[in-house]
Amino acid sequence: MTDAPTVPTVIVHGGPLDGATMELSDGGSLIIGSGRLAHFRVDHPDIELAHVKVTWDVYGISMVDNGSRDGTWVNGEPVETTALLDGDVITFVAPGSKEGVPSIRLIIPEGSVAPPPPPDPEEQAPVQEAAPASPEPAPAPPLSELPPSAPRKPVSRPRRGRVRRGLPVAGIAVAAAGLGILAAAGWFARGFLASSGPELASVEPGQSSPGLGITLNGTGFHSDVASNTVYFGSRAVPASTVSEGTLRVTVPMLPPGGEVQVSVETPSGRSNALPLTVLAPLSVTGLEPAGALVGDQVVLRGQGLGDEALTITVGGQPATILESADDMARFEMPAVEGGTGSTHAVIATVSGRSTAALDLVLGRLPLVASFLPERAVAGEVVRVSGFGFSPDAAANVVTFDGAPALVGRASARELTVFTPLPTRLQTRTLAQVIVKTGERTSDAATYPLLRLMSGSYVLRFYPAVGPEGVASGQAFVTTDIAPVLLLTHKDGRAAVATRLLRVSKALNGAVDQARAGANVTFEVFQQPAIGVGIAGVPDLLVEVTAQDAAAHGAPPGVFPQGAPPGQLELARHWAALLNDYLVICTGRGSPSHVGGVVPEAARAFTRLRTALPWRYQAGIANDRVARLPARVRDGLRDAALRVP
Repeated sequence: MTDAPTVPTVIVHGGPLDGATMELSDGGSLIIGSGRLAHFRVDHPDIELAHVKVTWDVYGISMVDNGSRDGTWVNGEPVETTALLDGDVITFVAPGSKEGVPSIRLIIPEGSVAPPPPPDPEEQAPVQEAAPASPEPAPAPPLSELPPSAPRKPVSRPRRGRVRRGLPVAGIAVAAAGLGILAAAGWFARGFLASSGPELASVEPGQSSPGLGITLNGTGFHSDVASNTVYFGSRAVPASTVSEGTLRVTVPMLPPGGEVQVSVETPSGRSNALPLTVLAPLSVTGLEPAGALVGDQVVLRGQGLGDEALTITVGGQPATILESADDMARFEMPAVEGGTGSTHAVIATVSGRSTAALDLVLGRLPLVASFLPERAVAGEVVRVSGFGFSPDAAANVVTFDGAPALVGRASARELTVFTPLPTRLQTRTLAQVIVKTGERTSDAATYPLLRLMSGSYVLRFYPAVGPEGVASGQAFVTTDIAPVLLLTHKDGRAAVATRLLRVSKALNGAVDQARAGANVTFEVFQQPAIGVGIAGVPDLLVEVTAQDAAAHGAPPGVFPQGAPPGQLELARHWAALLNDYLVICTGRGSPSHVGGVVPEAARAFTRLRTALPWRYQAGIANDRVARLPARVRDGLRDAALRVP
């Protein structure tokens, strides 16, 4: 929230709804749960359909657990019902047992909740002056028959831990034998009148599923909700709410397809029993696949789907059910309105009960929907939006006209990729973009890739995938000419992509300094770590890790050369490569550095210098870089990967 609330408010912490809020209303109640009938819906498998109820009444703000299977915690302590204060945090699983389950925090602005009313004089016995003790005082009535005293203030919280929230009992001082006898007689009469237990008149509705609420109508319910226990056969469940003549309760987990006897027990006794028909729970958990074309078969996963009365709609259109069981239903995708990539709600209904909606995409998955930006040159970051991608970046293979692109980050709806060098010698290429996720392959989408064919060439480094692909956790820092650095990371491809982007930016900054006239020379650093930096500058541009050195023992696309180099040897090799690229592409002279480290690699840079002659005030023409012979590019790639 950008502004502080002015009324009591609940806020979601964690999960997709992180930061979502809902205000409480004075005199009203708020059901929080994952069901579609909850007032504040927080969807999560560990949050029940109507998990808790928060009430704001004349006595303050309080909450009650609606008979959840695993319980509710406030500030880390298990509770059934309790008063709530500003800053209290409600959680739905035991502290520390699971991660990622959303929680609820309560904000009560100062002065927003009125103080509770004064005690009703008629509900409290008058305080008498102390009298001489009677030799035979009247016996005190049982606690269960004492009248309720004045409600406590909301700041007076009961001790937490599976507690029952009740009204505090006021003691009555018996001053004299006569007064004691009269009081005892009064309590006896009061207890006699209340001794008749509750009586049920009806259960509404007469059939329900576990996790849903039902209403019990009758008489004799206790005014304190915690003093009413509802029995479903032998299964005892605390009531959710109570008012004059009605009692609300959540149906617990029970064997479906049968009838159970429901009764209510209070301190005054147990009621008669009425039947309730228990239906199988109806819920949906997923679609396989999550995208389909008209006529395709789709499997709906869930519970309670084997009923003969099951119907399924997609975008409001009825679907033909081909097969169903308790945990699945196979249906045929109907004709729906909308184009490829549009989403449609799938809803299952049984005897008037409907599930939450699941989105089904019109089209085969994975599906590429759009790109941002609308065009790019090699090495730029492009966001590919669509459906059905894997959240694991390494599980998505993205190609532009067959050239693989490095995937940096991934979610089910978006991929962040680094565009490869266009495969065609054109200023603008409509590249065919294909995404493969697991065994599924998307239809081709077109994306404009640009290639600079005019003007002067500017040396630029960017992350890339090699022509033959990369092993897990390996990728290149490359140029438009050839790959330069092979980097790896023990934590996988997403981590190496982040590292490559950081290294590429650092190297491009060094090139910009050289183009501006600064004397830039790459050299080997041994402190604070082994790597490559700029002479006279303390910052390390790229660190050489043990994983980097190990990868050069069998680099991708190159015949294994035996034992891998050490970190220091690889750092010397990288510094030599970077210096020779810099002197050739900025017109600072002829290459001489790589030959001092790997003599046979010197020929590759000599050919590059011949193919890219530097001209005063014109530099190197972009079209000469684009038309470099494959023999020169392959030689430079081998020179980069073969380390002594």
